[in-house]
Amino acid sequence: MALTLRTRNPDPTRRGELLFGPLMIFPAVLGLAIFQFMPLGAAVYNSFQGFNPFTKRPKGFVGFDNFTAVLANPHFQQAMVVSLTYIVLLVVITIPLALALAILIDKRLPGTNWARGAIIGALAASEAISALIWNQMYAPNSGLFNSILSALGSGAVPFLTDGAHAVVSIVIMTVWKDVGLPMLIFLGGLQAIPPHLYEAAQIDGAGPWAIFKRITLPMLRPSMILAIFIMTVHGARLFTPIMILTQGGPNGSTTNVTFYSYSQAFEFSSPGLASASVMFMLLVMVGLTILQAWVIRGKKDARL
Repeated sequence: MALTLRTRNPDPTRRGELLFGPLMIFPAVLGLAIFQFMPLGAAVYNSFQGFNPFTKRPKGFVGFDNFTAVLANPHFQQAMVVSLTYIVLLVVITIPLALALAILIDKRLPGTNWARGAIIGALAASEAISALIWNQMYAPNSGLFNSILSALGSGAVPFLTDGAHAVVSIVIMTVWKDVGLPMLIFLGGLQAIPPHLYEAAQIDGAGPWAIFKRITLPMLRPSMILAIFIMTVHGARLFTPIMILTQGGPNGSTTNVTFYSYSQAFEFSSPGLASASVMFMLLVMVGLTILQAWVIRGKKDARL
């Protein structure tokens, strides 16, 4: 019996994919390398370096001195508390609001197309321009909100000059700006739920609340995890509204770790301390990512 070996010519389409595929993703990879990985590598390097405060040039390896100094700094400790406050408030307010908006838009009630366009328009607007507009509305005398309160016979509210009010004001502006992203995530999850599940529940006599609790919420769990994680990361990275509305004040009450790192690097000429604080926030983000992966893996294991 003779064994005949046949050489198969490579598929021209496959060769084209192998050639043009890497070329198509090269710009994205290059952008990530320049704007993400290189700054991250520089931050890791700088966190272990001492710097001349006048020339900002590295003086040499200092080990973990920057990390120790950052942890002992009461301003950094306050910034960590403020960062956690932003994260908790954004998640607690944005996620239920986004879910409610997604449910209403999914029902296609009159005016939902206009509402969806307005919400997505706010999401697409520049964060700096949005902060400038809200800064005018928060103005103590001529601002929109205090003008309405004055017309109602109430006194002016120090939206940006009182610590507690300033934190809440920044959160409200951020919720208005970014509620569209988790809303779109929930809307996609709602539209992916098979309609026959609702039909079967209605045949069995289940009410609206039972359907929402037993079908909608469990089916939206992956969307919920993704939306919570995205808003958590966004809350940790919050910067532009703080910079424009309060500049970290009053008395550091709105300064989070991101703004603290910026201040250390550009106002106090301490790139080492700024990089060390960035590393701490990076560790927090890594911990949140691991927690999210653990939750998703636990959900899959529960199905087995």
